[in-house]
Amino acid sequence: MERRGQIVRKPKFLCLHGFRTSGEIFKKQLGKWPESVPEKIELVFVDAPFPAQGESDVEGILDPPYYEWFQFNKEFTEYTNFNESLAYIEDCMIKYGPFDGLLGFSQGAILSAALPGLQKKGVALMNVPRIRFLIIIGGATLKEPSLAEKAYLPQIECPSIHFIGETDYFLKDYGTELLKAFIDPVVIHHPKGHIVPRIGKFFLLRLCLFHIVSMTFTPPRTVLSDEKSLPIMLSFLDKIQIMANHREKANVRLRSKQTAEYTNRIHFGRGKQQSQRLRMGSELPVQRKPRFLCLHGFRTSGEILRTQMGKWPQTVLDKIDLVFLDAPLPCQGKSEVEGIFDPPYYEWFQFNKEFTEYTNFDECLTYIEDCAVKHGPIDGLLGFSQGAILSAALPGLQAKVGFGSYEGETDFLKPYGIELLESFVDPLVIHHPKGHTIPRLDEKGSEDMLNFLEKIQKVDTMEEEEGI
Repeated sequence: MERRGQIVRKPKFLCLHGFRTSGEIFKKQLGKWPESVPEKIELVFVDAPFPAQGESDVEGILDPPYYEWFQFNKEFTEYTNFNESLAYIEDCMIKYGPFDGLLGFSQGAILSAALPGLQKKGVALMNVPRIRFLIIIGGATLKEPSLAEKAYLPQIECPSIHFIGETDYFLKDYGTELLKAFIDPVVIHHPKGHIVPRIGKFFLLRLCLFHIVSMTFTPPRTVLSDEKSLPIMLSFLDKIQIMANHREKANVRLRSKQTAEYTNRIHFGRGKQQSQRLRMGSELPVQRKPRFLCLHGFRTSGEILRTQMGKWPQTVLDKIDLVFLDAPLPCQGKSEVEGIFDPPYYEWFQFNKEFTEYTNFDECLTYIEDCAVKHGPIDGLLGFSQGAILSAALPGLQAKVGFGSYEGETDFLKPYGIELLESFVDPLVIHHPKGHTIPRLDEKGSEDMLNFLEKIQKVDTMEEEEGI
């Protein structure tokens, strides 16, 4: 978008992630937004200044390290390291700026919403340009009285857009209360919980209409339909882009380097290997990749396991044919990946607190057998967490089963994983320094895994040649 004598730049936003996550995790969470949104704004992601001082809700799902912006008491009325966090954010704005606005989620949204008022009162960010725009996802108000008075009185004038989850039982009420601190905020209600939501698909006609009238049309201040959220968001971004460039001089260069990098999901193992023979003077067997049935973790899904395994080197993934499926039972409780990966979520079976009694276990085994018949022939199983427990148990009385195991040094299941090794003959074991997660493979781990795959490929080929 250019005007005569003026090059229009994208407004730059500093992105503040949620509690005990990271800038990299926030980048992935925003990756679900349509490309039409990040095309309109420049995003800079930073880590909070303090390493997480407790367990993260995303541990075992997204890789550490994890960070937090400040600490607080149970009532959220007393804060530790709050001023240090403000100073750190100012340093980041000086280093990577100038910035036009802030984009925050959860604890990062709480900070983002408070900073314009604190800046105006001279409490924070005195050495950087004023904050002009806000994008708040799952935000809330500060509860410390003196800070709240400085942050929210008088009302905040800068344009803001707020995402509030209808089932965000954690912060929905506080996010609604936060709206009172802003003049004419744009509000998008989405049907999910305390997450970075998807922005609904839009109809081309609606989008065109919003663009045509963006100079004069004020969008509805509250949007209840997720379907309409994208044109509202784009209209908001068009508005702040115009405002951000209102006083730009003709020689301002367009910032062409996009700082927000969005991770495309890695898809692999989708092609079916055909057991066929090629004629090249004589019939020769075509070596096929061993096919693995992949069993995901508790209350996740096959698609989530596919995404989690995307961190493995392609040299490993190229050697095996992976088939991902969902467990047979919809999850019967809260998923640990809610807000990070999209539903639906599934579980293989249910169990008591001692993990000694199971429900629907036999039905689960029958389902896996049906899947193995449908998608087979299957050479092996690859499982994580609850899926790994099943995978390790299923070979049972079969002889000569090749077995590879990953043991996390800080995994809550480590003792049980080590105990499991006693059930196998000559198992390959790879220890990694993380917790209950699908680990990345370093050089040594990749080498061990490739050797293991070559071994089972040879066994598989020999069995085919012998007609087993």
